[in-house]
Amino acid sequence: MGAMDPLASLPAEIKSLIAMDMLNSDPPEHTKRRKRLAPAFTGRKIATLRPLVSGIVDEIIDALDGRRDVDLVEMYASQVSVRVLAEIVGIAAQDLENVRSWSDTFVKELLVVSDSLLDATRSLLGYCYELVARKRAAPGDDLVSQLVSSFDTADQAADDELASTVFILLIAGQTATAQLIAKALALLLTHPTQLEMLRAEPALISSAVEEVLRVSPPLSISGFRLTTEPVTIAGTTIPAGEIVICSLDDANRDETRFVAPGEFDVRREDNQHLSFGHGIHRCLGVHLARLEAEIAIGELIGRFPDARLAIHSDQLTWVERGIMRTLEALPVHLRCPTSVPVSAAAGQ
Repeated sequence: MGAMDPLASLPAEIKSLIAMDMLNSDPPEHTKRRKRLAPAFTGRKIATLRPLVSGIVDEIIDALDGRRDVDLVEMYASQVSVRVLAEIVGIAAQDLENVRSWSDTFVKELLVVSDSLLDATRSLLGYCYELVARKRAAPGDDLVSQLVSSFDTADQAADDELASTVFILLIAGQTATAQLIAKALALLLTHPTQLEMLRAEPALISSAVEEVLRVSPPLSISGFRLTTEPVTIAGTTIPAGEIVICSLDDANRDETRFVAPGEFDVRREDNQHLSFGHGIHRCLGVHLARLEAEIAIGELIGRFPDARLAIHSDQLTWVERGIMRTLEALPVHLRCPTSVPVSAAAGQ
């Protein structure tokens, strides 16, 4: 990609594997790789996972039920996403914490290229190769086993493609989904009128999740794209061979596209945001992300009607680097007689 390559500082073996995933490939390679995964992520297939997701959410909420003060990032959103992912992909319980830690570090440090990023990336890629080998030796009823079986041969090229695919699945299915749930809860807790509206009308949960995706998307930027020829946009010409990164935050608040784009409105109907991408690179996991978010948010606000932020909204900690704006913690009183003042600006 040249000197402006965002991955230029990564070791060659890491960069090459990341570059071959679906996000960074074009047809015909992209078409072939997406075709292997697509059957597992259809709307009909994901709908069958509702009992599984609901059961996991209920277990986690039951564990929180006796507590007064919790961090909903660490103890809820992250737990929901990693446990659902583990069931689908086929990850052993003892591996969950490492997978979560490596994935979170990758997302936060990708554009920084720190020592912790290199260590986490090597560890996660190594784990992906080990998982592929494990499922080839002892296949189960999980997604990685299905992917392994879709290859006619077991060679290094197949292993590289499989490891690259599993790598992106683990990151997108864990950290991005956890942040979607956490940001949704932060927005609702800092917009009490919208929260009460959703509690009064649970059927609004779908439009509420879409509004969260618009206002505070899991990823702040699009995937990296490279111009193959000069492109002129709004009077500015981008030469061939340049990296192009689009701001999802700005696109989702386009005043020419959305009415009152700065407002958080769980009733918003015309909401064609770009948080899942567009075209052939539209996120394959859209149905799963929506299902997890709708169940996790709906169940929590239903079980704890008095939940309030334990700190002022201005004290929430956000990490503004990498490829996503990350909410570090969401301290909440699950049961309390009075509320802490909140600000409608939190989470935006």
